[in-house]
Amino acid sequence: MDEQQWTGQLDLTVFFDGNRSVSRDIFFEKALKVIRPVYLNQSTIPTFYIVNVGGGYLDGDRYRMNVNVEDNAKVTLTSQGATKIYKTPSNHVEQYQTFNLKDNAYLEYVADPIIAYENAKFYQHNTFNLNNSSSLFYTDILTPGYSKTGEAFKYQYMHLINEIYIEDELVTYDNLLLNPNKQSINEIGYMEHYSHYGSAYFIHEDVNQKLIDSVYETISSYSNTFDCRVAISQLPTHGFAVRIFAYRTQIIEKILETIQSYIAENIYDRKLDFLRKY
Repeated sequence: MDEQQWTGQLDLTVFFDGNRSVSRDIFFEKALKVIRPVYLNQSTIPTFYIVNVGGGYLDGDRYRMNVNVEDNAKVTLTSQGATKIYKTPSNHVEQYQTFNLKDNAYLEYVADPIIAYENAKFYQHNTFNLNNSSSLFYTDILTPGYSKTGEAFKYQYMHLINEIYIEDELVTYDNLLLNPNKQSINEIGYMEHYSHYGSAYFIHEDVNQKLIDSVYETISSYSNTFDCRVAISQLPTHGFAVRIFAYRTQIIEKILETIQSYIAENIYDRKLDFLRKY
């Protein structure tokens, strides 16, 4: 696609300078912007806030983001607010994100919810390219936005594809399509009567069944405390995926934060940094 056709685009490279991870080769234009990195609580890991300066995604918008994490570098990416998809009467919104992780690199991407409003159409395609020693923690939250009738599923569709490659071999292909016009997505077999969906991937060479069981024990009590469903499964590589159904965004955020905190403390021996949003 020609550059002139992008509503917003962003390129970012992070490398390890021997003391901490730092950025270089930053490029962004139009509706996408990345704020200068912050090192929370004197951490050596930079946190970047990605901003849509337009305030929301509109009919026919197209976005591209490419992130490179070099050898031994670590980075946290987040958004400054929810991704709001407004009605798209003519063309859907497209978002393409590519993440390239080199040896011993670690990427945390914890974005705010994607909110699809009435008559919204949204397509997102993520590609993750990892080496055997790379690590990844990535989350998504899908939320139905306001509609005049008050019904939950008034968007046209939300279509998310995640491809994960390790050493150029495809290990995970996740193709999620929520289309209320063609599917009874709130019924058994889809959303199980719930309205909000959350997911997470964690890939690390130390992931095994024992660690997966321990993570599940950490989050399983939420199903009793809140009205939600939580499941975890091993990927066909050294990683796992988490799925969450709930009625409230805050419940999903709490569960994902618990998983992220467990990983930070038990894999990386550090406390989880609070991602301040202003």
